[in-house]
Amino acid sequence: MNVRRHPVSAVVALAVILFLWAPLVIVALNSVNSDVILASWKGATTMWYRQAFDNQDVRSGLRQTITVAASTTALSLVLAVTAALWWRRASARMRRLFDGLTYLRIMLPEVVFAVALFLLFSRLKFPLGTAAIVIGHTVWNSAYATLIVQARVSTLDPALEDAAADLGANPWRTFRRVTIPGLLPGIVAAGLLAFTFSFDDVVTSYFLTGAGTSTLPVVLLSMIRFRITPEINAIGMMVMLFTITMFAIGFIAITHLGRGARRTLVLPEGPRS
Repeated sequence: MNVRRHPVSAVVALAVILFLWAPLVIVALNSVNSDVILASWKGATTMWYRQAFDNQDVRSGLRQTITVAASTTALSLVLAVTAALWWRRASARMRRLFDGLTYLRIMLPEVVFAVALFLLFSRLKFPLGTAAIVIGHTVWNSAYATLIVQARVSTLDPALEDAAADLGANPWRTFRRVTIPGLLPGIVAAGLLAFTFSFDDVVTSYFLTGAGTSTLPVVLLSMIRFRITPEINAIGMMVMLFTITMFAIGFIAITHLGRGARRTLVLPEGPRS
């Protein structure tokens, strides 16, 4: 019997898809529902999107979220590239230790890291706010970025860098002209993933937020405590569309850069400095 064509498997697959997508469809419909209390459908309107844009707390949270996500992405990429390049030339024992610490940051629940960082910052009298949130996001985002860049590093041919050195290129020129172009698809993928994870994060942002530094997910959480409004659905829909757009851009960029890296990787010519 072919399990893939069995009607039961088709029904189960359809049920899973409906279970995953039905809440998103409901959010999309409620974001344009003119009924304030969302008791029934009373026609379509874009008023709630305009109201969300006019909300000062939402605009402030969005600015804070973008600032935190951009800073987290930059720090995560620096740590990921540095760690991956070190990992390539490390001993087998140090590789195992490094991999264990990296996977540990991914396996442990985020709330554990958030509480630990909150207690650490409180003990050190480190002020909560933007800097604390960036550090918290970087702790676990850099682990995902490291795995992606590390996978890309493992595909690089060391002979290219050796050939660049033989042609007279110094280490910096070799890194800029040979290593970085080869790592670029992985760097872009890691950066987009880190930015998206930071943009959508709630747990770490909630524990480490300070006065006047709430990110957009934390603002949404505080709004949901009172009641669900069409404005909240509109904000959620915009966040969802932003996340989908980021992944689409990332997929296109990675595909394009991957082809370009194989096609345009050029070794330096001559002993330039």
